[in-house]
Amino acid sequence: MPFTLSSTSPTTHTHWMAETGIVDLFVLTGPNLEKVFEQYASLTGAAAMPQYFATAYHQCRWNYRDEADVRNVNAGFDQFDIPYDVLWLDIEHTDGKRYFTWDKDKFPDPIAMQKNLSSEGRKV
Repeated sequence: MPFTLSSTSPTTHTHWMAETGIVDLFVLTGPNLEKVFEQYASLTGAAAMPQYFATAYHQCRWNYRDEADVRNVNAGFDQFDIPYDVLWLDIEHTDGKRYFTWDKDKFPDPIAMQKNLSSEGRKV
């Protein structure tokens, strides 16, 4: 849509040049920040909303000792009616601190642990 300045609008003079090729330039004229965002979204598309759980409280601490510790922390949140959606495990749940592994002694059934939290609407 063409933009014209009214006779009362301040005028800005600019000079654009390119050493190679054509300059693709989009000037978002506003006139306010809300309109600039609308104009930008019309060019790029609107940003997707994050998943609902991602915007909520995430519980994280260094070193959950074992599955019982995870159950106790989860139960404590319920006991005190503190909402949370995600529980982050630090690296201590792994086998020898190797990513994508589980310590089979401390976390013998990680699938059941995750299903238990998932049944309450929480993620790990």
